[in-house]
Amino acid sequence: MKKFCAGFLTLFCLLNAKAQYQYPATKTVDSSDTWHNITIKDPYRWMEDLKSETTNNWFKAQNDYTKSIMDKLPLTNEIYNEFLMLDSIQPDKIGKVRQVGNTLFYFNLKIGDAKPTIYKRNGENGKEELVANNLMWSANHNLSDYEIDPYQQYMAVTAGEGGKEITAVTKFYNIAQGKFMSDSIPGRFAGFAPGEGNVYYMQQPTWDVHQIVEDKDRTFKIHKLGTDTVQDKTMLSYQLNPELYDLTNTKQLWPAWLCKDCNYEIVYASSVSPFIEIYYRKINSGDKWKKIISETDEVTTLNAFADKLFLVSKKNAPNGKLMLMNMNNQDISKAVLIAAEKNIPLNYGDGLTQTKNFLIVPYMSNGVQLFHYTVDMRNNTFAKIPFAENTNLMYLTPFNKSNDDVHIVRSGWTTPITFTYSNLDKPFAKEKTLAFRTSPSYPYTNETIVEEIEIPGHDGVMIPVSIIRNKQTKLNGENTAYVYSYGAYGISSSAVFFPNFLLLAHKGVVIAVAHVRGGGEKGENWHLSGFKQSKPNTWKDLNSTAEYLVSKGYTSPKHLACEGGSAGGILIGRAVTERPDLWACAVPQVGCLSMVRQEFSPNGSVNTPEFGSVKNINEFFSLMEMDALLHVENGTKYPAMLITTGWNDPRVISWQPAKFAAAVQAANASDKPILLQVDYNAGHGDSEDKFAAFKKEAAKWAFILQQTGYKK
Repeated sequence: MKKFCAGFLTLFCLLNAKAQYQYPATKTVDSSDTWHNITIKDPYRWMEDLKSETTNNWFKAQNDYTKSIMDKLPLTNEIYNEFLMLDSIQPDKIGKVRQVGNTLFYFNLKIGDAKPTIYKRNGENGKEELVANNLMWSANHNLSDYEIDPYQQYMAVTAGEGGKEITAVTKFYNIAQGKFMSDSIPGRFAGFAPGEGNVYYMQQPTWDVHQIVEDKDRTFKIHKLGTDTVQDKTMLSYQLNPELYDLTNTKQLWPAWLCKDCNYEIVYASSVSPFIEIYYRKINSGDKWKKIISETDEVTTLNAFADKLFLVSKKNAPNGKLMLMNMNNQDISKAVLIAAEKNIPLNYGDGLTQTKNFLIVPYMSNGVQLFHYTVDMRNNTFAKIPFAENTNLMYLTPFNKSNDDVHIVRSGWTTPITFTYSNLDKPFAKEKTLAFRTSPSYPYTNETIVEEIEIPGHDGVMIPVSIIRNKQTKLNGENTAYVYSYGAYGISSSAVFFPNFLLLAHKGVVIAVAHVRGGGEKGENWHLSGFKQSKPNTWKDLNSTAEYLVSKGYTSPKHLACEGGSAGGILIGRAVTERPDLWACAVPQVGCLSMVRQEFSPNGSVNTPEFGSVKNINEFFSLMEMDALLHVENGTKYPAMLITTGWNDPRVISWQPAKFAAAVQAANASDKPILLQVDYNAGHGDSEDKFAAFKKEAAKWAFILQQTGYKK
């Protein structure tokens, strides 16, 4: 009788939940895969055909249904207007300042502008002049980046349609003439090549993000600006260089010319693994490519200064060490140590920048505090920077490579961005401020505090957690709390200034950033502790963070929300399927949620070095464990979920979030909504413009606040 009553109660809960939310009908099919004698059923396999009319109609119906609910959220307009208020505090948002002669180029996003624009001015007090806006492409395009060639003669300006990142189109600007050229390369811009006016570009059979393109089908050519593209020559292809191509598609090739004084060019062979392979040849030689760095050398990034190649390596140094290899003798075994491993990780990648004579080398503690050194590349001297490091983050960016001037940007979780400039070779007596850059004051900064703590994980390992909250918040368990995390690829969740966090803390929301394993906060060992077989540590660390917040009175499960995107969707999906009782709301943004099928998506193979392959028995079991879809159980009371996807996403294909959403909708026994939001104009989380992004973000927060029982 008790079993009957329990079964009846479960059925009643399921029927009650389904009665409240009438989701669009979702069919199932008899589909499965067998790997290593284990059969996995996949009733939603039909969704993987994104060209099918049935699939398209289902996605549209789901999005329409989500919109019908999201449009009724009472707080959306209020939050949207508050976002606009915060946006108006900074009259213009200037970024990526570069200099050619006395001319300064920069991005600017002004208060009333929906999309960024590139401007220039002759000296910091000169008149602002338009260089490029999105309308030079179309009303639906967005400027994504610009790059100035090493000779400082040309600028490549790239724009993508809507939120797309693959179908970007590049136009070329003649700096001396102050006008755009007529050149239109038949492919994707890949950087400036050796020789004045030369550019690399890539061609492939299709730019449809829903189709798989193998690396051997990608070709790189060189175009000389001002000439007809029919004269372009292929410099890298499977037909010319079959020995460079990895037919498993776990790596992709990319050519580069590192500096104007480099008499060689290189080819990167890389994947999502932090370690790269490098091939080399002298420019204009026609020589065969020579491998000079292997993946076993554990090199993560490199910078060049004439015949010197500065390498960051993690070999026998998980926090990273800086090495120097002479390119007149490309033998990494003879590389010289410039900076030994420190007790905090070297923040490799975009953090390593260089001026004319200096390499800027940043180190980061727990993902939230940067410390900088420089290498004088003329004599290899390693020294601390001469500027005060008095905020969480400080970035030194060169204006160009013709001098040693640097733009200095400081910020933190609650520290608004400030801008100054100075010189590394002969530091100014006082840092100066560009006349056209402002550093305004934001509201709520004085009432907001940040707590940097470490909490014990499920296995006793201490997890760094950043907590941002109002000073007056009472630790009574009644506050809405929001936990953000990522935990993949060795990427750290940095202490960036995000004005919306100030607003939310002002409203009484407790914000926590969990620096879970899988990220890079504590070096390569931290990454490997949330990698393949050890991946469960990422979502267990997230759940440990939630348990800590509850135990200390910051919040309680009925007020607790989590969010993570892309690879961070793994830990969100598994955190809520492992501990659905711990969360009131979850927002997996463009998330990886069907991991046993990941490598069969267009961007799947190149990610197998991070997550694993079903073809390897050990990695197969790891993928099963991290697959949120496989852990959805019928009759479970799941938290509310806003599951998002961008239809043009080249990184996480839309059927991954969709299959998970369908499964949870069918299984859920709670009265919480499970919504699938499809942005047809977006890619991997991007929006068509600033105001569309604000509206989407405001609706997301209105959903979170409603589902966590927020009260003003």
